[in-house]
Amino acid sequence: MAKNKTNIQWTEITWNPTIGCSLMSPGCTNCYAMKFAHRLASFGGPVGLRYSGLTEVAGNGEPVWTGVVKVVEAALLEPLSWRGRKRIFVNSMSDVFHPALAFADIARIWAVMALARRHTYQVLTKRPDRMRDWLNDPATPAAVEAEMRKIRPGARLPAWPLRNAWVGTSIEDQKRADERIPILADTKAAVRFLSIEPLLGPVSLKTAASFPVLRRLHWVIVGGESGPGARPMHPDWARALRNECRQLRIAFFFKQFGTWGAPVPGKQRQTIGLMPDGREVPVGTSGATTLAKLGKKLAGELLDGRLHQAFPTPPQPTPPQGSLPFAKPAKKAA
Repeated sequence: MAKNKTNIQWTEITWNPTIGCSLMSPGCTNCYAMKFAHRLASFGGPVGLRYSGLTEVAGNGEPVWTGVVKVVEAALLEPLSWRGRKRIFVNSMSDVFHPALAFADIARIWAVMALARRHTYQVLTKRPDRMRDWLNDPATPAAVEAEMRKIRPGARLPAWPLRNAWVGTSIEDQKRADERIPILADTKAAVRFLSIEPLLGPVSLKTAASFPVLRRLHWVIVGGESGPGARPMHPDWARALRNECRQLRIAFFFKQFGTWGAPVPGKQRQTIGLMPDGREVPVGTSGATTLAKLGKKLAGELLDGRLHQAFPTPPQPTPPQGSLPFAKPAKKAA
């Protein structure tokens, strides 16, 4: 299982039953998975073959997703053999709800999650509308149970929605927050969360949705961008989200500042002034915060000198057997 380990602080291991994606919004510009997939495609043997065709080189010489998405049959059943209780990030190299994936493929992924329910699965998508439509469809639970029985005859769906499935959406600016938060809140799920990373501008949860809608959120992850070409994050943006989460009683997890952070004497390679509205200005400009290009490790994960790494309270487990309130497929007329 070593190959599945990850340095992502809010999870323990990754599981990639599908690979491949396509650009969706500004947060995708410096997608680490896109660049990693392109590098893997250059390898020889089975790994290179698996990742071939997922990316191409754009006009600027950088790799970009082609929109091809593949189901990785060899990885699909992996969680069934993992011992203990794991917190699993589903599809770090793809999007479970990409339109290239049929709902039947998604049902297969959910079936594994239902069978290996000792684990907790964190499903993150930039396409919450498709996720909502599928999870809220009365026919979906029966479809998932049918796929479970193909793997383990006689298996029963323990509950719907799955108590061990946390579902979230990625947002990077106010526009995406306004669009995606209400959709996520309307999705049937035990735990709903936001990944606000990379945070590219000021975001207010209260602007995006009403209080009753926001109370349906359980967890918010915030982080700046890292890697080549990383865009800076103003610390006030993270502070504002921390404060809103505190007021709304939503668990808040600050992942990192990213490449840009508070200056460290003798360490920075470059400094800029960043205004609260995201404009880059000369260092020393009135109202600007000075940020230094340090790299992820030096910029760190402390917000105002404190570590903020809260998790949502897991829902209470439900019995594995029993009648379920979901629609079974209608019998065909004689």
